[in-house]
Amino acid sequence: FFVESIPWSTHGFIIIKSMIMAASWILAYQALKHLPLTIVTPIRSAGPFFTFIGAIFIYKEAPNNYQWIGFFLIILSVLLYSRIGKKEGIHFKSNKWIFAIIGATFLGASSGLYDKFLIQSLMLNPQTLQFWFCFYTILILLIILSITWFPYAQKRKEFKFRWSIPAVGVLLQTADYFYFKALQDPEAMIMLLSAIKRSQIIIAVVIGGLIFKEQNKRKKLIPLTGIMIGVFLILYS
Repeated sequence: FFVESIPWSTHGFIIIKSMIMAASWILAYQALKHLPLTIVTPIRSAGPFFTFIGAIFIYKEAPNNYQWIGFFLIILSVLLYSRIGKKEGIHFKSNKWIFAIIGATFLGASSGLYDKFLIQSLMLNPQTLQFWFCFYTILILLIILSITWFPYAQKRKEFKFRWSIPAVGVLLQTADYFYFKALQDPEAMIMLLSAIKRSQIIIAVVIGGLIFKEQNKRKKLIPLTGIMIGVFLILYS
């Protein structure tokens, strides 16, 4: 739990990360509110695509043949999801929430690339990065809420506290800690870590199908399998 003392310039870099992730979360949660979980999560799983490109051009990470195959397999599977989504009345070209989740995915991938810079170049330890990242994110969200939520009595009355809210926070912080610890390894490749993170799709799609009774579960197994094979090829290589 040791938090290091850092210069003000480093605080500026962490504030940028907080702004990126706050925007990503807002877009992702708005999309999740209006789209099926089994559509949102597969699109989010395309995050490694953006990270993959950034890792090649920014950090000069060199993928091998298996990684290239896995990379394109993930993208093709996500495109197949878009065709299935149309059968649920979700048209990817005209649905603004689709653009919201795509934007959230791009910002999340950018944050992943930025994390490598913060931890490996600025030499921040996970606890220090997490503490100040959370602190500045809270400030940013409070400013946003002071405009969109606090002034409106009706919105405040409609809000219902659920234990799932702090549970999400605890799970997220725990996951981030282990992710940052993995990123401390100087040989860690961000594109591989990003792919591992997105393998969570199997949980979300299964839960979305079984608990939330979402449609076209069997058809979604095909692109789901494609994404999992793509992730496996990236990790196996």
